[in-house]
Parts: sequence; structure tokens; C-alpha cells
Amino acid sequence: MSIRHFDELTKKALHSWEKRGTVVVLEEAQKITFNAMCKMLMSLEEPNELEMLRKDVAQVFQAMLAFPINLPWTTFHKGLKARKRIENTLAKIINERRRVVEYSNEHDLLQFLLSGEKSSDGPLLPSLTDKQIHDNILTLIIAGQETTANAITWMVKYLDENQDVQETLRDEQLKIEENSRASSLTVDDLNKMSYASKVVKESLRMASIVPWFPRVALEDCELEGFKIRKGWVINIDAKAMHLDPSVYQEPTRFHPPRFHELSKPYSFLAFGAGVRTCLGMNLAKYMMLAFLHRLITTYRWESMDSDLTLEKRALFSRLKSGCPVRVVRCQTSSTN
Repeated sequence: MSIRHFDELTKKALHSWEKRGTVVVLEEAQKITFNAMCKMLMSLEEPNELEMLRKDVAQVFQAMLAFPINLPWTTFHKGLKARKRIENTLAKIINERRRVVEYSNEHDLLQFLLSGEKSSDGPLLPSLTDKQIHDNILTLIIAGQETTANAITWMVKYLDENQDVQETLRDEQLKIEENSRASSLTVDDLNKMSYASKVVKESLRMASIVPWFPRVALEDCELEGFKIRKGWVINIDAKAMHLDPSVYQEPTRFHPPRFHELSKPYSFLAFGAGVRTCLGMNLAKYMMLAFLHRLITTYRWESMDSDLTLEKRALFSRLKSGCPVRVVRCQTSSTN
């Protein structure tokens, strides 16, 4: 999926926000990121298929947190049924792609996996079963959609609460828009977004979308008097690190310029660290920057709910309200 494609998705979505006036950011961001992931992974763009698949993926996601009782009325059971429908949908897509794999012009993950099954010198990649392909695609959809959608939601919330930051960001983005010769954003445009990149980073620090993550100790060690044995699973508390006043001054203040200076090693853990750093880190950043650019240069918004209560049962840090906002077009903006 190109930056241009995500940019077009974002412009189309934001235009619909303007027409409706009030929207729930989390719900809308989930739709944008879901459509983007499906395009990138398997070039799926048909609106009805996307909507049906999105609803099924949402049920699977809810079932991941449900008590595993397989009775017809339970969330867990509904998740299993939804997963079966997803597998049927993916099987249909895979079978169709296999028929034309040698002639297909698609450049997505599915094409890469299927193209690797055959070559003149034998398999280019370890052979994956269809179930493994299903699992990989579903995992990437959930991981790519939910985390990025929540990050976008928190960015909108923080910018609404910090108008000075919003105006500084708008100034930067309007200059980039004025100097851009293309109708859609390019990677070069995104790489010029110095202040916006700091806004993204500060939003991820404050929100800690993934508040903790597990790691396996590779050797015996001792940490502040606690002995940790090789092979133990330990949880890394990213949120505690991000809000530690000895690491970040005024940690509860939304202050993007703090990242003018280099962070201490392992002090920013939004994407993990080391060899297990999130593979989708750069993609997520680019998506967030593209969204910010289109929102800030074209619209103004007002939060309709100041409640910062978090969902109690959620894999990621997410606002219970979903961040409802009222959106209006800037008087000086172009039609994009």
C-alpha cells in the first residue's frame, strides 16, 4: 500500500466527517486503518466485503478478551463463528489469487507469500499452509488496525486539549502543503514533518497504547535486588517508563518539543525495543503523519466529551468514549 493510497482514504473519510458534523474518532479511525491494512495485505477494496470482514474481525477481537465458554450466546462463541467466516472469506481470496498468481499485478503480502510457493529453482519461501496464511493475515489486520486507530484517537484528543501545540503543528503542515507539488502526500513530504513527528511521538508516550509487553529472560540476572532466572517471562511496563519523572520532566504534560533532544536508551517503548521492535513501526508512523496532515490543514474540531476514562477490558489503552468530536472545515482550506 502506497502513501498515496492511504492519503486518499483519509481525505475521503474526513470529507464524510465534515458532512456529518459529529463523529466518534475511534470508530472512524478503525475504519480507515482497517481498509488500509486490507489493501496492503491482500488488495481488498470492495466496500461490502470490507464492511462484512471488518465486523467479523471486531467480533474476533472482542472474543480475545472474553471468558472461553463456547455457548451460543457468549462473546467467545460469536468470536469463533466470526473467525470461521473470516477463514472462508480468506480461502476464497487465496484460491482466486492462486489461479492467476503468475499473471497478477498485485503488490501485497498475499502475492508475496503465494509467489514464493513456486520458482524454477524450488520454493523461495518456507511453505505455509492456508491456515498459517489466514492466521498471519488476521494477526496483522488486528495489530495494524487497532493500535494505529487508538493512537490517532489519542492524538486528536491531546491536540484538542493543547491549542498552542495544534497551531504550531498547523503552521508547519500548511507550509508543507504550500511547497508540495503533488496532489497526494509523498514520503518526502512525510520526512519533512519534523514537528508532526514529535507530536506523534509525544502522543504515543502519553497514551502508551501498548502499556506493557512480555519478554523472556535470556540469562540469569539481578535487578534492584530481585533475582530473575533464565527463561522467566517478565512484563516490561512501558507506561511506567513513559510517565517516570526521572526520565521525562513534567511527564503528564503534553509537550512535543521534549523530543528535540535524543531520548535516553530504552526510555521510549511505544514500539518495543531491540530485536523484537514492532515490524510495523514505520508504517504506523507514516499513517499517523498522513492523517494529521489532512486533518490539521483542512479542518478544526471540538471535543464533545472530556471524559478520559479508559476501557476496562481492552488489549490496548483506549478511551471509553471513543473521543466524539464536532468537525468543521477551515475557512482558508482548499477542497483537497
